[in-house]
Amino acid sequence: MKIIGLALVTLVFAASCKKQTINKIEDSIVEGEWKVTLFQEDGNNETSDYTDYRFKFNSDGTVTVQPGMLTVTYTGTWKTEKDSDHVDFILNFAMPANLEELSDDWEVLSQSKTKLELEDVSGGDGSIDKLTFEKI
Repeated sequence: MKIIGLALVTLVFAASCKKQTINKIEDSIVEGEWKVTLFQEDGNNETSDYTDYRFKFNSDGTVTVQPGMLTVTYTGTWKTEKDSDHVDFILNFAMPANLEELSDDWEVLSQSKTKLELEDVSGGDGSIDKLTFEKI
């Protein structure tokens, strides 16, 4: 009986921690603008594809992106979800191609008020992609 009680407490604690992590991400990501400080895909560092891009994550689940000095603005969506053993940060962009590359269900590795580190393991070949946002 003690083992069942301990298991239940552990499950409640783990769910609570995930909810707190989701709340922290959602609270901090909507404050200010963010930039990509690392984007690594299939072992290639492609961070320079996002030089001067400014990301604004909105509380309604939309994200707007202003690329450099251009007057065009792109939009996409974002959300957080708890998975069985981690929290996902889900991005979706329809265009342009370099923003589509960021569309994925990223696992949250770490987060703070000024930095969000994400990772995705490819189901096909097992390669690991990395994405890091930092507050401007």
